[in-house]
Amino acid sequence: MASKTPALPQSYSPRTDSVFSDLSGFYSLDSNVPGLSKVILSQLSMKDYGEYRAAVEGKAGGVVFHNYKEMFQKMEETFKFCTGCNKLPTNLPEGQTLKRCVKCLNVYYCTKDCQKKDWPQHKKVCKILRLVAVDRLMEWLMFTGDLPLATEKWSKTPSDVRCWDDWLPMQEGLTQSLSNITSSANMTTLWKNVSRTRPDDDELRQSLWRIQSEFLSRVLTVGMAIQHFGLDPYVKPLIVHLVGVSHNETMGARLTDYDELSHMFPGHQGIEVVMVGPEVVDGPIVRPPLRAFGPKHKVYISAYKGLYHQFWEDVVEKGDADKPDVVVGFHPGFHANQGLVEGWLPTLLLLRDYNIPSFFTMYSEMELKYSLQILLELEMHIRDSGPNPFTSQKPEQVQACPNKPPVYCNSHYVCFRGLLPQEDFEESVPQATGKVLGFRSQKEMFEKMEESFKICAFCEKRPEQLSNTQSLKRCVRCLNVYYCCKDCQKEDWSKHKKFCSALRLAAIDRVVEWLLFKGDLPFQTEKWSKPQSEIKTWDDWLAMQGDLAPRLEPVINGANMKDLWADAGRPRPGDDDLRQSLWRVCSEFFSRPLTIAWAMRLFGLDPCSKPLVVHLVGAGHGETLGAKLSDYDELNNMFPGHQGIQVVMVGPEVVDGPVVRPQLRASGPKQRVYLSAYKGLYHEFWEERVETEEAAKPDLVVGFNPGFDASQGLDQGWLPTLLLLRDYDIPSMFTTLNETEMTYSLQILLELEMDMKGSGANPFCSLKPEVVGSTPNKPPVYCNSHYFSFQGLLETVEFEEPE
Repeated sequence: MASKTPALPQSYSPRTDSVFSDLSGFYSLDSNVPGLSKVILSQLSMKDYGEYRAAVEGKAGGVVFHNYKEMFQKMEETFKFCTGCNKLPTNLPEGQTLKRCVKCLNVYYCTKDCQKKDWPQHKKVCKILRLVAVDRLMEWLMFTGDLPLATEKWSKTPSDVRCWDDWLPMQEGLTQSLSNITSSANMTTLWKNVSRTRPDDDELRQSLWRIQSEFLSRVLTVGMAIQHFGLDPYVKPLIVHLVGVSHNETMGARLTDYDELSHMFPGHQGIEVVMVGPEVVDGPIVRPPLRAFGPKHKVYISAYKGLYHQFWEDVVEKGDADKPDVVVGFHPGFHANQGLVEGWLPTLLLLRDYNIPSFFTMYSEMELKYSLQILLELEMHIRDSGPNPFTSQKPEQVQACPNKPPVYCNSHYVCFRGLLPQEDFEESVPQATGKVLGFRSQKEMFEKMEESFKICAFCEKRPEQLSNTQSLKRCVRCLNVYYCCKDCQKEDWSKHKKFCSALRLAAIDRVVEWLLFKGDLPFQTEKWSKPQSEIKTWDDWLAMQGDLAPRLEPVINGANMKDLWADAGRPRPGDDDLRQSLWRVCSEFFSRPLTIAWAMRLFGLDPCSKPLVVHLVGAGHGETLGAKLSDYDELNNMFPGHQGIQVVMVGPEVVDGPVVRPQLRASGPKQRVYLSAYKGLYHEFWEERVETEEAAKPDLVVGFNPGFDASQGLDQGWLPTLLLLRDYDIPSMFTTLNETEMTYSLQILLELEMDMKGSGANPFCSLKPEVVGSTPNKPPVYCNSHYFSFQGLLETVEFEEPE
């Protein structure tokens, strides 16, 4: 099958208007060090870029070296230019030579003066550039077959493997495998032919692991994308398209390169990986894609040389390949220059208009920001972005600017799908209605949010009711309540002083909780070291988590935290205040799965004995705004090895997102939590899904702060659901914001003749104080503060009438 590849340039001409990333790379080299690209081509015995492309693609006339020593020497000479003044060897005075930094063995200087002037910059990266220099030689072992190493089957579920630290303990033989390579014949040959001293074995092992991590990073990132969009290879076969693929992914590629997916998802229904890009290198993977799914439990790899939108027209639309379930792109670099943007534009619009789940990676946070700008201009619906937990550990040198901090393959990611629901806004926040609330900046968002709290806490005047000389001023202690004048503040102080300290915490938390949507929170949790029956309070749970500081400090010092307080219109609190706020915000998040487990315990339900189905009723924006498919994975830590837990969120205020997907008709895979959502009232869900057997009946129903005591409207809206739970004898547990709300709710349930099983304070109550509407001087409330449980109809005893 012929593919359409853009024409190669006929002569050497680095430029920015090409879809070939290495041609624009040559342009970048020449922009910083004029003439460097010619030096590289000369050392490779090539006259122009066309010969370079031919060599990369394995065509005749490629690079020929007489021996390994010549190969490594030529490779090293491509890095020779003065880092201080950018002089090339050909531009030096007679008798002068470039000399290498003896510490990193990576950068060169023409004189001692250049080295001294450059040292303030170079010393910041010298140590890490030494690793780059070692890795650059060691990655030759990828082509000798010594790398990548074979990996072991996973002993954990994919949801439990969230970062390298989770993956590495499953590879018990890794150290021995690395040691075997350090003593191999190819390793000896390598260091015999390079012009530098062989590092010690420990350094070599670390370098081998860094190179292995770059290879595995691609596969694990694909697995991350599959999970991120809620795709399940156990339910149906999956098709993954890798777009913008180049020689990095395809030179020397093997048909087994993505077999780690079979370790990740053992027993899967089949996974097809199709690599598409104009820089695909010929090899065994260049073969037709499947028209139908291949054998189960296997990964099938194929490749197509051409632009993705051409592949779509020539192959997908003609039925010669199936449409993808997810599209992944490694370092597309479409932000880098106009040629790449225009080359990518048809593909990006195709992905958007066909509503295809897409997941792209970048080399750095800066590249991520530029890419996000382009995607937002194209009105992409961006679902998430942030650091990739499976980033390559191998630092990459910016060749023309070696004193820049090295970058890392797959360092950050962005995922998007479809068209942005509302136009012309750079930043969008979903509302409870499922629409999009648009703000031009984060600062505007906080300003608008703050304006909603502007009302005099004593006389209840709003800004528009004040005279021209008046303005609302904040309490300087809590920064939470407003007063129109000093008299109002004095009159209100006797009430306000009781809650001022707690309201200060609420004001901080109101800003910090936005980190949940930025991906900084919640922090990662540990597996439980005690049985669930022994974890009865937050103190028991925290004792298993160890020191939280290493997990909280990066958030406190992170860019998102800095940006939040720059835009929030108030002073940044101290680090200790921020630490406590981060924990309070996380406690509200974890309160939900822990409360579900508390309900299971109260009703004697054991997910280790049988699969369980949990319905969350009355779910709203509090549970579903920005919800991720992993939000209830704490249940996996709680019940290791469980038979499968399905959590279905149901409510009229459910916000659209990845959790809004079909429910399982039967139990899902063991040891996993399957999360889905349905937008509507619970009794409607029951009629449309449960009674038609599109969803399984629940073992337990939980409601977080339903508030059906609050008004007649809510009472009537809840009545059909409450009667359904009663008449179907379903174990149910609801939470409330405080003890008073629990008392009123109990009265309603007793009037409905519910059989009450228990009530009281919830040991896993959220620790984050919530302000009560527009009356801040009431005691703050706490999510899931109290609970009550019930099941079925209250049994009544009939007495015989006396004769």
